[in-house]
Amino acid sequence: MKQWWDMKSKYYDTILFFKMGKFYELFHMDAVVGVNELGIIYMKGEQAHSGFPEIAYTRYASTLLQKGYKVARIEQTETPDMMNDRLKTMSRMATKFDKVVRREVCRVTTKGTQTFSFLDGDATEAKSNFLLGIAEKEDSSEGCSTYGVCFVDTSIGKFHARQFTDDRYSSRLRTLIAHYTPVQVLLERGKCSQKTNQLINNNLISVTKRVFGTRIRILGEWQDIKTLS
Repeated sequence: MKQWWDMKSKYYDTILFFKMGKFYELFHMDAVVGVNELGIIYMKGEQAHSGFPEIAYTRYASTLLQKGYKVARIEQTETPDMMNDRLKTMSRMATKFDKVVRREVCRVTTKGTQTFSFLDGDATEAKSNFLLGIAEKEDSSEGCSTYGVCFVDTSIGKFHARQFTDDRYSSRLRTLIAHYTPVQVLLERGKCSQKTNQLINNNLISVTKRVFGTRIRILGEWQDIKTLS
């Protein structure tokens, strides 16, 4: 389980779909989510453990995404034969932790970054899913704000970005989110005014919101989105 915990420590707020042979398996707290949200059953073992055949990935991943979860798809990146060859070339004595096939996080998906392909969703059911990023510069003397916004239609990988100065009631921002309601919003912690936070919370009640502590982390999030273009 060391391999699983190493990955979970880096993606603690994410449900790990952990590939083992022809199955995706969920462990510990992720297994509980799988049982409660997906209706799958616990497998035998000392720790909480559930799973499903790889062919069901799209259905189960989409279900969790629609419920607001983040999902990471972890694939085996070497075969048992490749693992044995790797062990033979090691300059030290192999430990039990070395004698495990390598796995990597291949994709992390949220409701706002879901694409529609043979893995991530049924293309016949594709609809516009807008991911919205907002940056604000407040003019305290006038009570107005200048907004930088970026909409990403992740279903087709299309970007819409612009900057505008709004009135004290944020009328243009209100109109924007009314016409193009996002499924996920990205904000930088401490950079949005109280009125903007209230507007978003009151008008996008059921929308997933992610708040980041630094601009570096925001850029990290956009790095995932960049691959969609």
